[in-house]
Amino acid sequence: MSAYIAVSDFDHYMEEYHVLRVDVLDHQPSGVEANKRDLNLFSNYLHSQNIEMITGEETLKFIGWLRVERDNNAGSINRKESSIRSYVKYLRFNQVKGADVFPIESLPRAREPYAGPVEALTPNEVIKLLNTIDHNSVLGFRDLTLYTMLYSLGLRIGEALSIDIEDIDFDNDVVRIHGKGRRERKLPLTGDLLDIINKWLIYRTQLNNADTLQALFVSKKGNRLSSRTAQDNLKKIVEKAGPFSIDKVTPHSLRHAFATHAIEGEQDIFVLKAIMGHASTKSTEIYLHPSMKLLKKAVNEHIASEILNDLINSNIFALRIHQARDS
Repeated sequence: MSAYIAVSDFDHYMEEYHVLRVDVLDHQPSGVEANKRDLNLFSNYLHSQNIEMITGEETLKFIGWLRVERDNNAGSINRKESSIRSYVKYLRFNQVKGADVFPIESLPRAREPYAGPVEALTPNEVIKLLNTIDHNSVLGFRDLTLYTMLYSLGLRIGEALSIDIEDIDFDNDVVRIHGKGRRERKLPLTGDLLDIINKWLIYRTQLNNADTLQALFVSKKGNRLSSRTAQDNLKKIVEKAGPFSIDKVTPHSLRHAFATHAIEGEQDIFVLKAIMGHASTKSTEIYLHPSMKLLKKAVNEHIASEILNDLINSNIFALRIHQARDS
């Protein structure tokens, strides 16, 4: 049997596939939209190359095009591969000609070369950043609360902005987080963080729609604060507070700093996984890069350091240094 799928068949079933995922399988609309963009990109590429039959070779050429022409990173490429892989399986279910033998499972995943340790904000830099925010204005205290929660709980920016007031259990000092893939988790609120949130709720009453809007973080216009606005606001704070040890400071940098400082504090990876809302420890492991602090600690505590110290402090070693200098 021919190991190819007609482009016309590939295009024909796409809309039906997207509708099925949203209306029947109850997949997240945001994920479906991302997959839809991936499949449309692949389809547009095929048409631009006047390709009528999709083969394994043509699919590999598309992957190469993503890397070379679009400069996509490994994560972006792998997501597009996953979208194509899932759709081909759907075509098999519909008995589309060629789909049953199309070698989609053999499509290799893209990998990024190891770029070395990834640096994070230091605790002092986090303090400097948060202290730069205007604590006395309504919007300033809102931003202080938001960025403090990102760092204190290791939240994604989208998770923090989706928190509603009803998600906070003030009796048990717990907040419910709506994570990726509709996974929910509950995180404890420490006394200091709880105090900041309570103070923010007082400030919040001064904003438009505060009495009717459930969102914890409200915009100046009285809507749920958007991710774009939160990013832009942090950029202004960073410019005012800088410079920092890392090139680019974003809301995700605070989540990254939380994970890094937890690892430096010898936090268990499984506990960290639960806090950060990862489906697998593989996702958590990307934060296990050795910081300079840990590298220095490892070197200083290695037996080689002790041996070298004994050697330097020995009279024989000191004598040989003097003899070498005299000669």
